[in-house]
Amino acid sequence: MKTLELLASAAVMVSFAAAVSAGEPVNDPNYFKTASATVNVSEKVSDLTSADVFPPMLAARASTRNPAAIVNGGVQAWNVISNGKPGSDVSGAYASAIPGFSFNWANYSGWKKKEMVYDYVVTNLMGIDVIKIRYAVSFFYNGQDLRDDEADVKGHYITNFTVRPLETSVKWGWKFNMDVKMSDPMNVGSSKDPVAYMQADLNHVTSTPLSTDGGVWSYTVDGLGHFGDSSARSRAMTKEIGQGETLEVPQISWN
Repeated sequence: MKTLELLASAAVMVSFAAAVSAGEPVNDPNYFKTASATVNVSEKVSDLTSADVFPPMLAARASTRNPAAIVNGGVQAWNVISNGKPGSDVSGAYASAIPGFSFNWANYSGWKKKEMVYDYVVTNLMGIDVIKIRYAVSFFYNGQDLRDDEADVKGHYITNFTVRPLETSVKWGWKFNMDVKMSDPMNVGSSKDPVAYMQADLNHVTSTPLSTDGGVWSYTVDGLGHFGDSSARSRAMTKEIGQGETLEVPQISWN
């Protein structure tokens, strides 16, 4: 009897998986309800290699150059994931925090690369991972102008800041979209030793036929290689708060 029950359960699961793969309607409402959403991250820091190419200038060129006046030499916003697939413009989209546009990459040295790889998984109430997204946030930093004639202003700049999908898997009936919007770059150093700073806001939306949810993941980077994840700090603070204690209410007699 137990063997028959196990075989029947297995047959149901295979039939359900086939229905989902084929895009057939799912009758169980728990399929469209979220049980958990988890985020994991790993970090990698490296020197630049021959495979790391400096991007071309995308913004309008300026006629003057001020090492302390940092500008974005790339784009301000782009689509990363659209309906569970890589965005059409993600391959050439990047942001930079650099001292104007009229300069030569060859004058800057000391570049390093940092990459943060995120895994985002949404699991429904049936225990199925309905959304699995892996994306990378990477940037070049520590770029300094070390020429002798301008040794008094070295700076620490950022270029080739990208957010790109590495793997995407979205089950039938679910949708996932993600866009990135860059803040205007800032100089958080001094006029003699500029340090570039940028913030990226990743707007993400998850939707099903029953609901639509979204949020923002915010990341900050600077020319010294610091990377900040305010979303991770918020998750950690929420976890530390935990569940409040239940207070015991004394009984009151009205007699």
